[in-house]
Amino acid sequence: MYISTIHQFESIPILKQNGIDAIIVGIPDFSIRNCNTVSLEDLKIWKKECDRNNLKLYINFLKLIHEQELEEVELTLSYLKEIKVDGIYFADEGILYIAKKLHMESICIYQPETLITNSNDILFYLNEGIQSVSLAHELSLEEIRKIASKNHSFEILISGYYSILYSRRPLISNYFKAIQKEKEKEQYTLIESTRTGKMPIVEDENGTYIFSEQPVESYDQLEELKKLNIERFRIDSIFFDDQWTIDVLKSYLEKKNYIPGCSKWYYQESIKKKEKKDE
Repeated sequence: MYISTIHQFESIPILKQNGIDAIIVGIPDFSIRNCNTVSLEDLKIWKKECDRNNLKLYINFLKLIHEQELEEVELTLSYLKEIKVDGIYFADEGILYIAKKLHMESICIYQPETLITNSNDILFYLNEGIQSVSLAHELSLEEIRKIASKNHSFEILISGYYSILYSRRPLISNYFKAIQKEKEKEQYTLIESTRTGKMPIVEDENGTYIFSEQPVESYDQLEELKKLNIERFRIDSIFFDDQWTIDVLKSYLEKKNYIPGCSKWYYQESIKKKEKKDE
């Protein structure tokens, strides 16, 4: 199963024709790092078009929730259940609590970015009755193999930038305030003192996000991942567009026209150990 984010409503049939099985959209107030935002009312139109094209509609519900938002969360989840969306990505376990209360945990997909690192993690959440679990992005191919040998009911990001930090604080605004300059845009690049790569950093009304230096690519790894019987593969087109998604998947399936990215994460340990320096 191939899942992707989407930028334009008009791309629904085109993505389906090119091999995508499900799309992910954002909604007001509860989505982060999303490629688009669809009003709750317009979601009905999106759902109808997805059904017409035999495409599943998933919702980005990845925002961390504060106490005062819980009532609105329940109302929104009830609405999503009513219009029969096919999946809801969440990272805050309070959302799962409410979803179980509403008897809709079966469409929930746990995507905490970095936390799912072993087969017992996967089993725990699947036993909660949810649809699927998204594996941590930094795991090596060898680590993925070991996990898949015990449980292959999970999802993996095969293309796109991934989040390495999410803070509800306006970190970019705070930085420019500290240096007494005006913030002129929402997106900048960040270079750490110990790295040379440029990491995209974005701030919006929900907080600040730092992304990987380069997008993940799985050109040489996808066939092996498929042989491991992994059930779901996700493409995240943030900073790109829907044509990029089409080109990436076509590149993978036809094994030609390589789309630039980075696969180094597949071949390095997910935990780096400090080297002892000589006294």
